[in-house]
Amino acid sequence: MAQTATVDFAAVGRVSKFAELEDIRLVEVTAKCNPSASGPLEATFAHDSRISNRGDQFLEVRTDYRFTGRSAEADIIEVAVTYLIRYVLKAPEPLADDDISEFAISNPVLHSWPFVREFLNSLTSRMGFPPFKLGVLHFVPQKAAEKKPASQGLQDPEAESAQT
Repeated sequence: MAQTATVDFAAVGRVSKFAELEDIRLVEVTAKCNPSASGPLEATFAHDSRISNRGDQFLEVRTDYRFTGRSAEADIIEVAVTYLIRYVLKAPEPLADDDISEFAISNPVLHSWPFVREFLNSLTSRMGFPPFKLGVLHFVPQKAAEKKPASQGLQDPEAESAQT
C-alpha cells in the first residue's frame, strides 16, 4: 500500500537547493486498538502536510499521518501521528510562495517517512497484530497542464493523493 502525490519537481528543486533539514520531531500521537480482536487486518493509510510556521530563514511543516487497521466488521486499530519538520532556508533572495508550498507537500513527508514506517511497524506489533509494513512513498511529476494557479496554494491532500 502506498500513496501517490503529484508534485511539481521543478518548484521543489528551486527550494531544496537552499533548504537544510534541521529537525524532525514527533509532536503528537493518538493510538487505540480493540484488544479482543486478532489476526490480519486490512490497512488504510493517509498523510498530509501543511506549513505551520515560516520566516525568511526557516520553514516548519506539520505532517499528519493516519493509519487504520480494519477487520471485516469494524475498525480495530486507529493511529494518528504528527511530526514537525523544520528546515533552515539559506536563499539569497525570497523564495516564491508557490515553490515553498510544493516543497512543503513533498520533502517533509519524504524526510519523516522512515520514522513513520518504524513507528507503525513497532506499534502494531506491540498491540499484538502482524507488524504493519509501510510501503514505498510515490511521487508523480506534475504535468504542465495540471499546474495550479498561483493563488491556490496547497492542494487538497485528499485530492492530491490516492491509494495504489
